[in-house]
Parts: sequence; C-alpha cells; structure tokens
Amino acid sequence: NSGGKKKKKGKKKGKKTKVEKEKKLKVRRKKLFWNPIDEGKIKKHSIWYKVKGAVDMGKLKYDASEFDSLFTDTSNPADKKKKVGAGDSSSGPKQKKSTQVIDGKRGMNGGIILARLKMEYSVIANMVDNMDSGKFDATQLRALQEFLPTDEEHQGLDSYIKSASTSEEKKKEAMDDLCACEKYMVAMMVVSESASKFDCMLFQSQFECSLKEIVDEIIKLSNACKEVRTSSRLQKLMAVILTLGNHINTGGTGNLASGFSLDALLKLDE
Repeated sequence: NSGGKKKKKGKKKGKKTKVEKEKKLKVRRKKLFWNPIDEGKIKKHSIWYKVKGAVDMGKLKYDASEFDSLFTDTSNPADKKKKVGAGDSSSGPKQKKSTQVIDGKRGMNGGIILARLKMEYSVIANMVDNMDSGKFDATQLRALQEFLPTDEEHQGLDSYIKSASTSEEKKKEAMDDLCACEKYMVAMMVVSESASKFDCMLFQSQFECSLKEIVDEIIKLSNACKEVRTSSRLQKLMAVILTLGNHINTGGTGNLASGFSLDALLKLDE
C-alpha cells in the first residue's frame, strides 16, 4: 500500500509541474513603439492628467479573440536568431560602421538637406567664409544655418576627431564613419563667426526682394497722396461739407470755420 501511495503522489507532483509550466508560458505581444511621458512631468492642465483612469479596459466592449490575433506576435524567436546568425556570417556583406556624435534625428534631417545641394562640404564652408551666396536661395541658406554645430555638438565632434587623430589614416577613417550632417558640421567648425556670416548672406539674398516690396508700397502711397491733393471732385465735396457745416453751426453768419480736421467726417452720419 505504501508503495501505491508513493506512486499516486508522484503522479500528482507531475500534474503540478505541468500546470506550473503552462502558467509560465507568456503571450508575446506586438509592441507599439512610442515615447512615454514621465508621470512626474505631467501637469494638472495636461490632457493626460485629465484622462488618467478614465477608461477601464475590462469594461470595454471588444472582440478579445480578434484583438489577440491582431496584436499577438506569432513569429518564432528562434527564427529571428537564425537570421541574425546568418547575417553575422563572414561570407555576408559587412555593414558600414557609423559613429553618431550628434542627435540621430537631427543628423538624418541635416543629411536630407545636404543631399539636395550636391556640394562638397569644404566648398560650402569656403563660400560661407567668403560670404559668397552663389546660387543658394534664402531657404537653402536658412537650412544650412540651422545645421551649424551647437556648442555641445562642436565639443563632441572636436573630442571625437582629436581622439582619432593618431595618424592621418586613422583620422580619415574616423571622418568616414561620421554621417553627412556631422561631416558638414566638422567642415563648418573652421569658419569663424559662421552664424553671423549666414545672417549677412541671408540679408544680401533677401535685400532686392525686400527693397522691391517696400518701394512698391511707397509708390502706391505716393500716388494715393497725389490723387487726394489733385482731385477736383474731392475738393468740391469737402467744400460742400464745410459750407453745410458752417450753416448748421452758425446759420451762415458770424464766426465761420475755414476748415475742419478729417476726423469730423466720421461724425457726418450722426
């Protein structure tokens, strides 16, 4: 009997282990990659403060099975590892190493702008140093000015280059590893007062257009003044108003007004 009891206990123990294994199985969800806001940074007037706890997932009416089918990751992690392992093979093409000194998003946006210009960064730096706008319009100059290195970026790039400058070959390799925007920043680092020079170039490129707009408005105002001064119809109208006003005020005799300020015209409809 004692032997039989031991066997039963063994079976129960086996069942528990199976249940424990089932509990440990985790459902892998597809992730929504967003930038969460730290709770300490949420202000009382914020929408996130107002909606906190407003929705209970348990009370929502939705198809749970459909939800699971849409947002459950059914891919096998082992397959992903195999692909990664295959990518690391020495026979496969090597990916170009990239060093990121500046913010990734800023580097990407700067790279898009620079790709459209299709110019060597050293040539651009030389043009800025000589305040030569060339064929750049105001929009392009403003974009180039936007991607001048900040003090922090200047310091980071300078430290990176110095650490890699043990030889010309090493320095060249280090430069090749930088993104396009970083290479542009390095080229602009040798230009003194680059921001002020960009301001001058922008003023120069916009001057003729701005001057034309101002001159056009001055001409319009000058023509309007000339028409007011020379208009016979306006003179007759003002004379009629003056005469009628004097008649209303004095009956046409006594101390007559010789003229009136133009603000009186606003009171004629009273």
